[in-house]
Amino acid sequence: PTPATRHAACSCGQLSLAVTGAPARISMCHCQECQRRTGAVTSNQARFAIEQVAVSGRATEWTRTAESGNALTFR
Repeated sequence: PTPATRHAACSCGQLSLAVTGAPARISMCHCQECQRRTGAVTSNQARFAIEQVAVSGRATEWTRTAESGNALTFR
C-alpha cells in the first residue's frame, strides 16, 4: 500500500508542508507547559521524522487580537 500523505498550511497559506507515512509517535500531554503553549487542557501531538516532512514557503510571525483583548503572536 502507498503511505498516506498529510498536508497542512498556515492561516495565510504562505507556508505549507506535506508529511508522508505514519508518525513515529503520537502523544497527548496535560502538563502546565503544554497547557500554556496550546491554551487547551491537553496538547495532542503527532511526531514525524524530518525525512518524512517536505516544507514549502516561508515562515513568518503574525499577531492577532483575541476576544480577551490580548495580543497573540504565532510563528
